[in-house]
Amino acid sequence: MSKLMGYASWSGGALVGAMLMLACGSVDQKPVPSAPKPAVAAAPAKTAAVKTTKTKAVEVEGVISAVGQRTITFQMERKGKVREEVVGVDDKTKIEKSGANVKLRDLAATDKALINYEPNAYTPAIAIKVTGKGQLKKAGGDD
Repeated sequence: MSKLMGYASWSGGALVGAMLMLACGSVDQKPVPSAPKPAVAAAPAKTAAVKTTKTKAVEVEGVISAVGQRTITFQMERKGKVREEVVGVDDKTKIEKSGANVKLRDLAATDKALINYEPNAYTPAIAIKVTGKGQLKKAGGDD
């Protein structure tokens, strides 16, 4: 009889455990609501101040004084003084010499060129058109 009681209590415990697992597995658990998401602010409207800070491309005539791997340095005269400027060159920059499209490596010091770029921006030149040969001058001077 004690064997029968032990067997009955073991099978009863297994039955209760199985029913408990079945009951817990069938209950839908709803996710805990998270904190409310902040409203997305609308993009600020462009104001007149923002529009005036954008730079416009200019075209200057200068003499190339150095050609780098991704830049050119050129001299130009401004306010009666010779100044040097550096401008980047990328794959989108149109470079023309002797009427043909060329690569940056085809440019040389003393090439006189029209350079189209944005002077106050960190963007590559838009176009460089070699118009002939120029002469390098001593750059600098008092401001």
